[in-house]
Amino acid sequence: MKLLHSYSRIFQRSLHYKYDPLNIAFFGSGKFSVASLNKILDLQKRCPEKISTIKVITRTIKPSGRYMKTFSELPASEFAIKHNIPILRADSSNDILQLVESNDFNLTIAVSYGKLIPAAFLNNCKYGGLNVHPSLLPKYSGSSPIQYALLNDDKTTGVTVQTLHPTKFDHGNIVAQSEEMEIDDADDFDSLSERLAQRGGVLVSDVIDKGLFLDACVPNTYQRSLAPKIDKSKSQALWRSYTARHIKRLYDALGPVYTFINTRTKKKGRLVEEKKRVILSSLTEMDRERNDIQLHQPGDFTLAKDGLCIKCREGLILVQKIKLQTRANESPEKFMGSYQKTVGDTPQHFID
Repeated sequence: MKLLHSYSRIFQRSLHYKYDPLNIAFFGSGKFSVASLNKILDLQKRCPEKISTIKVITRTIKPSGRYMKTFSELPASEFAIKHNIPILRADSSNDILQLVESNDFNLTIAVSYGKLIPAAFLNNCKYGGLNVHPSLLPKYSGSSPIQYALLNDDKTTGVTVQTLHPTKFDHGNIVAQSEEMEIDDADDFDSLSERLAQRGGVLVSDVIDKGLFLDACVPNTYQRSLAPKIDKSKSQALWRSYTARHIKRLYDALGPVYTFINTRTKKKGRLVEEKKRVILSSLTEMDRERNDIQLHQPGDFTLAKDGLCIKCREGLILVQKIKLQTRANESPEKFMGSYQKTVGDTPQHFID
């Protein structure tokens, strides 16, 4: 309730502050940035007297894929090309600073750009800079707020528009915050990111429309916590330590999880024992009322009618895709059907 009152108070600042027509330097890269860019473009079309120009600053296209021969635009630059928005390329602080000489920017907006905008660039902009961050700052400051909200099984989250701090990420003044947004049980990173991106786009458009960036005066309501980049090792399913709910949220936040299995197979007539990685995807939490599955130890698994069932510290999960090391993705039926050949006579048990 406290946040709802705060949210209402933000938008009761109905006075539209006057400001010069904006020449916006929009720094973006990922899909999350496109929603904000789209809403700002809509505002420019409705109110050209408020936004004179928008230019997108994004990274140089890098080769990817097999043999590093594929060149793909980032989502922000794809959108810019489609809507005839000028694109500038910048990969370093020096690249960004060089843009000052040939452009007359007076407001910087950075959304999922991934690099700190140099203080000298911000100082050259009359109205400084804004950032759209997918959490209710200062909670979950850092690069992975959506993942942490899912990993911690939070019930709500939100979006913040803050000023860009000249030397630190997520230390700006709060300009506006959304209401608390419910995190659904069915949410994963993609679905939650999309909802937060859309809400963030509306929020930053309102901030620009009403000139609220001239008066960043919203008090902090939450305690500061960090959401740093998550190492890939955190994707391991630890059967003895994690509940089924935890592993489901791990999958929602980070994508496919991995585990290990002991194998005992013959190679060239010799018995070879190995520990192999197994990647699990299309994962759901199993109905707690099911009593037709009899598994004893965390990590034990069996083929059920609706997937591969695995016992956790508490509860069970179902998996629809299994990728044993050196093999392609398989259905539970195919994985279990070739178990003797690919795994050997070892117990049906994943290890931490």
